[in-house]
Amino acid sequence: MRPDEYWKNFNLGTELDIAGRFLFNGLQAFHEMRNFAAEEDAFEFLYGVAVGIERLLKIAVIMTEHDEVTDQSEFEQGLITHSHQELVKRLKESHDINLASVHNEFIGILSSFYKSHRYGRYNLASVYAPARGRDDLVAFLQKHLSIKIDIEGMFTITPNERRHKKFIGKVISKIVLPIFKVVRSEAGRLNLYTYEIEYGSKASKIFIRESFDFEDEDILQVELIAYFSSREASGPNIRFIRDLIKPLPFDPALEADYLAALRSDRQKQGVLDELEVHYEDVEDFRERREMLEVATSDHLSYGDVEEDSEGDLDQWP
Repeated sequence: MRPDEYWKNFNLGTELDIAGRFLFNGLQAFHEMRNFAAEEDAFEFLYGVAVGIERLLKIAVIMTEHDEVTDQSEFEQGLITHSHQELVKRLKESHDINLASVHNEFIGILSSFYKSHRYGRYNLASVYAPARGRDDLVAFLQKHLSIKIDIEGMFTITPNERRHKKFIGKVISKIVLPIFKVVRSEAGRLNLYTYEIEYGSKASKIFIRESFDFEDEDILQVELIAYFSSREASGPNIRFIRDLIKPLPFDPALEADYLAALRSDRQKQGVLDELEVHYEDVEDFRERREMLEVATSDHLSYGDVEEDSEGDLDQWP
């Protein structure tokens, strides 16, 4: 395998996985946004998606253009850009990429954010400047969903709802998937496997499952809770937990918050404070933590399901 083939097959394959991870993280950040008021939330979302799409575009550009390169250094210098529009334009010279106005507008927001706004708060002038990243995102949603988003009212602030998440996911998918299609087709032309993604990775959600929201993950967690709460769950891990780990006295009135914490790392932070309070009443904290670590082992051997009597199982609903 020639050096250029190795570069495109393996190094750019790694870059593809990295691009998918950035996209995954950005979309997850949007999914966990409770509303649109915080500049930090908008930054986390826009940064992840901007970097992910930029890296994906550069992979597609290399796979498309590098055949004709005579000056490698000059070619690599030409990749040093944060203009998503410029990279899309280069791809369109060789590939049929049809983006609607809404997609081009979103690409423009990403370019503007990454080139001009991501370091804006390091300047003194930012004291008087608006929160451009957040404001651009809000304006984009308002325009294309024909809604009014409140980011100031204490009791009227607009929550981040399913329709917002579905819309953003659809917009990003219509940008990402055509570019990934270019990577696949160019890899096929070159008899390379740049497009191969590890099954079960963050990138596989984007490029293999073509899933751009986290609704399925939320549903999966509820389904798993239902399973573990039933008599059907009888493996060594759940048996170990039921037999040996006494539940802490969490508040039934806050069960909705606890379920939200299972879905969101951000929501976990509030519940962790309550957990610390409960741990103050645990007599042997070290033993409990060791038991919890054992309970989550991938290869736990505890008890024997076949030796259980029907009476043992009947105690569970």
